[in-house]
Amino acid sequence: MDIREFAQEFIDNVKITVEMTDSDYDQELATSILEYMEDNGEVNAPEICSFQKTRARITAYDYNDEAESLDLFYLIKADTLLGKVNNGKVQQGFNYLMAFFREAMNGSLFKEKDIVASDEIVEIANLVQSTKGQINQLRVYVITDGLTDPAAVPAAVESDNGEYVIEFNVWDMQRVYQQHNIRAGKEKVEIDFPTNYNTELQCLKMSEQNLFVDAYLAIIPGLTLAKIYKKYQQVLLEKNVRTFLQFKGKVNKQIRKTLREQPDMFFSFNNGISTTATEIETKEVDGMLYITRLYDWQIVNGGQTTASIAASLSDKSVDLSKVYVPMKISVIRDAEHDDELVKQISVSANSQTAIKVSDFSANDPYLVDLERFSRTVWVPNGNNKPICKWYFERTRGQYLDQLAQLSGFNEKSFKIEYPKKQKITKTDIAKYESSWKQRPFDVCRGAEKNYQMFVTEIQREKPTISAVYFKNIIAKGILFNTIDGIVKSKNLGGYKANMNTYLMAAISFLSNGNLDLTYIWENQHVQKEVIDKIDQLVPLVWDHLTAGGAGNQSSNVGEWTKKNDCWNKLKLKLGEMEKFGDDLMQPDTNDDGSYLNETQQNRIKEAEAIESNYWFEVANWAKRNNMLTPIERKAAFNFGTMKSRNRGITSLKQALFALSIIEKSKGLGFDK
Repeated sequence: MDIREFAQEFIDNVKITVEMTDSDYDQELATSILEYMEDNGEVNAPEICSFQKTRARITAYDYNDEAESLDLFYLIKADTLLGKVNNGKVQQGFNYLMAFFREAMNGSLFKEKDIVASDEIVEIANLVQSTKGQINQLRVYVITDGLTDPAAVPAAVESDNGEYVIEFNVWDMQRVYQQHNIRAGKEKVEIDFPTNYNTELQCLKMSEQNLFVDAYLAIIPGLTLAKIYKKYQQVLLEKNVRTFLQFKGKVNKQIRKTLREQPDMFFSFNNGISTTATEIETKEVDGMLYITRLYDWQIVNGGQTTASIAASLSDKSVDLSKVYVPMKISVIRDAEHDDELVKQISVSANSQTAIKVSDFSANDPYLVDLERFSRTVWVPNGNNKPICKWYFERTRGQYLDQLAQLSGFNEKSFKIEYPKKQKITKTDIAKYESSWKQRPFDVCRGAEKNYQMFVTEIQREKPTISAVYFKNIIAKGILFNTIDGIVKSKNLGGYKANMNTYLMAAISFLSNGNLDLTYIWENQHVQKEVIDKIDQLVPLVWDHLTAGGAGNQSSNVGEWTKKNDCWNKLKLKLGEMEKFGDDLMQPDTNDDGSYLNETQQNRIKEAEAIESNYWFEVANWAKRNNMLTPIERKAAFNFGTMKSRNRGITSLKQALFALSIIEKSKGLGFDK
């Protein structure tokens, strides 16, 4: 597929999505380009926020407080397929973004009479103002479905006060097409050092004693390493078990400090990088060996070092010409076991430092099981044969990666089986689950922070993943998306993400977390009564989050919604509302998802009717007389504790176990 065919297909997919979801074309076009940028690893989690006035305009933004970086994006549409966007338009796009940044920062963005102060952009303007003194990098991006001249991109400059660097970037169809080819495996990471980087790497080769791997030691110039990373980004780190955390924590800050203050000591202070390749080309000059080319090059340890150096390309206080990095290259000779060997090298290289919760592996059984059900559970559609599924993206960019491997009939079949609008990610699941568990304040702390807390909970609770569990997650996703559509239709003027999670938590509260999710899954839409309740809740939640006299203890809505107190005070208001009726509650089901029959339901009611005092008496009797098994004695006490805390027995399995303990106790002489 050449670039023209790719561009045509890209635009066609945007149009199809717009038609299916009734979304805005410009926003969907921008979202599609940003998806490739996220896949590349260049940006974190951009949000669409279309706004324009005479001089200041913006299409999307991305603030990463951990990376101390603010990204602003502006979309320019080409007049024709792959049409040329002239340099003047590109420069104008940069000017729009810089004007938006300056006016948001100094509070003059809404001075014009035709700008409504309650517009959604108020939230973004407040965010920009809050980054003052918090960022070391402002990156402005022109994104386009056309083609641009690389010469149109200005060099990075320092801000007037010297506090941060302003970097200018363009993502056009050529960049998007390149990322597509990398994902499709058509563009490998092949480094031609003398041709592309005007250097050759002097090296030492380990004596040939290993049948599977050839090992080399080399020194790579920091400038060369930075340029390579800037071109390939996350692709270089795909086989690395951890991701770049960008100057977060003591290690990365020390790297930056060394780069700025003692670049000539970097080689001595840094442990270097460990890499793999499938092929290597070398040459010998005067008895010395030099690396000239590497094929399918991967950094398996040292991703933070690499990305930190690359981030310093635009930092004028860093002289990268003085930076050199120790490098080990393992060239895999055993092609049959390539992936296995790379994984072993990667894990071993990274075992020097404990992997934190934030490095939650994509290979964790929880995510692997969700992916398995995602590929096997069909979406119901009445009496017709199911044709599609929900696609869970276990690793970032997985959907695009799989799509890029296909063409023709197979590509069309994949898009039918896994519609783009039915793709969910790890952070999506964390957002749905945290909202449903009535922790909207965690969701408001940001996708990554919420995900880390979600991971901690998953590792602690170790939930059993079944088809029912997967279907319930999708049902929560459908509910969340329904809420999002309702909030969007209200044109409230910002804080949509905050509203979404608080409304989801409110629905959970009003249903005691027991809404009929099976109905939502089987029908792929939310009950009308629930939609009506969401409509009713919108003004209440909006007023609570934004109105100064209605419980809001902060003039900054973003900060207020991150507080537990915000949710606790909203719960007091929700407590005065009528809760959902039994007809909207989740019917009892077996582990396989089938509904409980009348006998099974009665057994649960029978177990549920046993009072807490009775359970404690059973537990004490069993302990005094050494009756029952240790597990049964402990369970009796636990059932008593649950009952005393108004927590019921909800599953048939739990009920049958409880009743068996009572029956066994009576058989052994317990009489009460």
